[in-house]
Amino acid sequence: MIARGTEAAPPSPFTPEQQRRFDEGFEWAVNKYPPERRKSALLAVLHLAQDQLGWLPESAMAYVGARLEVPAVRVREVATFYTMYRLKPVGRHHIGVCNSISCWAMGSEKVLEQCEERLGIKKGHTTKDGKFSLEEVACLAACGGAPAVLVNNFAYYENVTPDSMSRLILQLAEQPGQPMAQAPEPRPTLPILEKQSQPQATGPEAATTWAEAGSTERK
Repeated sequence: MIARGTEAAPPSPFTPEQQRRFDEGFEWAVNKYPPERRKSALLAVLHLAQDQLGWLPESAMAYVGARLEVPAVRVREVATFYTMYRLKPVGRHHIGVCNSISCWAMGSEKVLEQCEERLGIKKGHTTKDGKFSLEEVACLAACGGAPAVLVNNFAYYENVTPDSMSRLILQLAEQPGQPMAQAPEPRPTLPILEKQSQPQATGPEAATTWAEAGSTERK
């Protein structure tokens, strides 16, 4: 449904495949509320739009507002208030390092420093080639596997160390990268994190390998 009024509805910012995913997630989000309270789905729908594009351009905010019949200014107020919404483009590999108390206590600051050193950027920035971007994120609900890292909103890594983070970056650098718009189907709950023990490589090969399971246990 698009907001009623004399002005033309804003165009969709999504590709056909992104639109399909957005529409499916939209129905799930708004159906959690009574019809008269569908506007309460604004936070979830903004996340859904961001999952498709990697960030929230003005066109996406306008479209979300029209679909929920929420004034555009209200949508922008919400999007600019919460730090989890991104208002500028991100890299093809977007790395989020958790900064919750559990992750901090287990050394997430060192993991973040390693990211900044390896990528040559500070948190909140994107590499010149557009391949990587970096940010600190709030709790990833993986306190038992701290420090935790999230890549492109869907790939979770637990028990990350500076060394294993360096190897992950090298692995990602060798991949062409997949836009966040091609991420898996929207999920109603946080994906379950599977912890698999993998021996850490040592010696010269350590700089170019990474556990395929996506998790490196601390010794």
